[in-house]
Amino acid sequence: MAIPQPLPHANDDPNHLAARASKATFTTAAQAVRANPNISNRLKAQQVSDLYDTHVQETAQAYEQLTNRRRARLDYLESLVPVGTGIPADATAADKAVLMTAFRAAWDTVKDTDRDGRARLLAEAERFDDDAMRRAVLTFALDNAETPTIRGWTAMHLDQKGYLDEVGGLREALAGRGIDRAWDMQDFKPLPKPQEAYDWRLIADSPHAQPGDTGRMVSPGVIQYGGR
Repeated sequence: MAIPQPLPHANDDPNHLAARASKATFTTAAQAVRANPNISNRLKAQQVSDLYDTHVQETAQAYEQLTNRRRARLDYLESLVPVGTGIPADATAADKAVLMTAFRAAWDTVKDTDRDGRARLLAEAERFDDDAMRRAVLTFALDNAETPTIRGWTAMHLDQKGYLDEVGGLREALAGRGIDRAWDMQDFKPLPKPQEAYDWRLIADSPHAQPGDTGRMVSPGVIQYGGR
């Protein structure tokens, strides 16, 4: 499986660029429809409305794709730090019990010491390749925002510059916060709904209705468009 790559800046990101292109395409195509003297106002309303629906769908798809890429990259980065019990899914019941017992014992030790003590425990775990203790310390550090511990471990063991900054940025982006929010709002928010789309929703089921038709009440609460 290919490793998810770091996400580029919005100005170079394919999904951001696709959303921007969708806006430009809709604007150009809608203007051409409006300027076409050979079709009725009703057909113009339908075509512009259809163009807008396509634009909304395209921007939504682009944002969904970007979100999936962000999540895949974050999952990959988080998988590089050994946290959690680390029990293989295909381990036997007996092996799972042994591994869980080792992790719980390490976890109890980690909880009952201070940050300096946890640093020593992590150093010893690295020296003696004690995976249960390593995972317990790193899991505790991650859960309790002991950033120096995670930063120190990743700097020594991962070839990932700016690891924590990238992880933090991805988490913020997936939560709809952080420095990427402004770019996301700018690029993935669809253009304002055109009047033609509002008009078409009202007259689509009335073959003789035209845009701007205010309709007539045929019974209490029932308005009929066209057909006059």
